[in-house]
Order: sequence, then structure tokens, then C-alpha cells
Amino acid sequence: MVLSRTPMSKQHVWHLLWHLLSRSHNFLIMKKSTKQTTLASADPLNTLSVSDSILINMSFEDKLRKFKSKIKATSQDTYIRNIKRLLKVHSKLPIPVSDAAWLTKKKLYEWFDKQPLNVRRHLSNSAVIALQVYEVKKNTEWKKRQLQSMEQFDTERKSRTLSDKQREKMPEKGFDSIKKAITLMKRSLGHIKTIDTLKKLSRFQDLLILSLYYEYPLRLDYATLKIGDGKGNRIFKNSKKPRGWHIHLTEFKTQKSMGNKLFKLGPANQRLLNKFIPATQKLTEHGFLLSNIQGKKMSKQVLSKRLMEITRKKIGKSFSVQLLRILYAMRNRDVIETAKEVSEKLLHSQKQSLMYAKKD
Repeated sequence: MVLSRTPMSKQHVWHLLWHLLSRSHNFLIMKKSTKQTTLASADPLNTLSVSDSILINMSFEDKLRKFKSKIKATSQDTYIRNIKRLLKVHSKLPIPVSDAAWLTKKKLYEWFDKQPLNVRRHLSNSAVIALQVYEVKKNTEWKKRQLQSMEQFDTERKSRTLSDKQREKMPEKGFDSIKKAITLMKRSLGHIKTIDTLKKLSRFQDLLILSLYYEYPLRLDYATLKIGDGKGNRIFKNSKKPRGWHIHLTEFKTQKSMGNKLFKLGPANQRLLNKFIPATQKLTEHGFLLSNIQGKKMSKQVLSKRLMEITRKKIGKSFSVQLLRILYAMRNRDVIETAKEVSEKLLHSQKQSLMYAKKD
């Protein structure tokens, strides 16, 4: 740039200042654009606010998480997974960001109506959430199906009768068939003195999974247990009284109503964990209790499938966590019914009734 020695007019000075300020402004815009996606194609006239601009560039999954920001990330994941399942019936991923047409097609309703109740209940809930994210207010088909599946589920649950599918998968000896399977698995693994490969770890893990569910028939929370102290669901070993392995649950389905839960595992599982966890820490790096066949963290979905495979091979009937929990409740039905009767007569909750049942 060549500087002129001749004096500049005021107009020339103002013009030069305006030029420099414009360049500075453009530089700031360019710097900001490195942090967020530019909207030149979507908004050529630059009429959108920053918040509007962000919304335009969000995926459907992002929008759902923003819309349901007050629920847990795991619940958000469940909604997204179910919505993807609905989409893949007749279309392909990804989920359309703003076009809800795929969700309101007659052929999708027809497919949905043929599904079993447990599938319809979960998918209809997610479909209603999806319509809310899309801001579709006139559709009543999914809301109608959601209410129907909820009412049917409540009716069947209150009747306390097994479905045909559940009755078909019921093992002959009920919940006690799990104990027999655990005994046989321990014998078959007795020759393994040291767990030094992922294959051996996987075989030993099958035994541990069944043994844990026999003592505490949780949902799929065992897949969320991280080894050691810290936040979230944990499994840890106390060196002081009460000594041994404990499970601390802070994130589970009924946490809001029941609060956090801490319990110590029994002697049988203490012995298994003393052998299993050191091997897991040596052979894997994810830091959680359970591993998949690749040595990575086991997901809830994989745990569910693995439990069904274990029960099929060792018991002869393939059943899920839900049926396992039903088997446990059926074995303790007399205790549950008696506790309910006592609470009703005392006009107490079961927790309050227990406080009245003084120890000798």
C-alpha cells in the first residue's frame, strides 16, 4: 500500500475508516464461522437469529434431546432407538429432520397393529414423542394407538396371568432351574484355574451373569456397573466392614421413587467376583463389570441377548430379564401377597408395616 503525501479530505478519511472497520467486521464473522456451521445456503439474506440458525443445523436426534432435555440420556437413547426402528420398517436412516410424512403413512400403521403388545407399547410412546419433535399437532392415530396399548398392558398386568408366549418359555422348575444351571456351570468351569484369555473370561462371565441374576434379579443394570468408587452405578469392594463386593445403584428405572440402592452380594458371588474382576481389569480397558466378545463394554442390548442365549443353552428355555423377574416374583408370591394383606389391614405402606414388625 503506497501512502500519499498529499493531505486527505474528510470524506476520504471517513471512507478509509469505513473500509478498515468493514474488514475487521468480516474477520470476526469468519472467526465465528469456524465454531458453527455457516448458513449461507439456508439463509442467504442473513435474516435468522443465532438460535434459529443452530436449530436449522440440528439433526433429528439433537432436536429430540433438546425437546426432552429433562429426562436421562439413556431414556433419550431409548426413544431414538425406537424411532429408528419405526423408520427402518419402510425407509432408511437417517431420521428426516423436519419431514414427518414417513411416520403418518397407512402402511406403517398396518405394520404396527400386527406387532405384539410389548412392542406396540414402546413404539407408540416413541412415535408420539417424534410427532411432538416434528411439531405435528393434528395427527391422532399414534395417540390413539398409544392409549390402546397402555390400557391393554394395564389390564393384562392386573390380571396377573401369564401370556401364551411367557407360559411357553416357562422352565419346568421355575426360578429354581437357574440354581441348577449355575451348579452345572461351576462344575464345567472347575478346570479353569486362571482367567488369562478373553475366551475364558467370556465363559466365566456367563456363569457370573446367571449367578448375579439369581441373587438380585435387576433389570439390565448389570451392564451399567463401573468397577470402583465414583459417580453412577458402581460395583466396588470394601476393605473395611462390611467387607466384600457391593453394588451401588444411582441410575435405574425406579430411582426417583425408591432412591439410591446399596447392597452387599452373597458369599457365592463374592467368590466369583474375587476371581473375575481382577481378570477383567487385566484383559480389558473399559472399566466396567461386563465385556462383549471383543473385550469392549457390554451394552444393555447385548446383555439381554446374552442372557437369553445362556438360558437357552443351560436351561433349555430362552427367556428374557422380564420373565426371569416374573419367575422370581412367582417363587416369592406368598410373601408378597402376605405383605400386601398386612399393609392393607394396618392402612400402611409396606415400608411402614415393616417398621411396626419389631424384632424379638
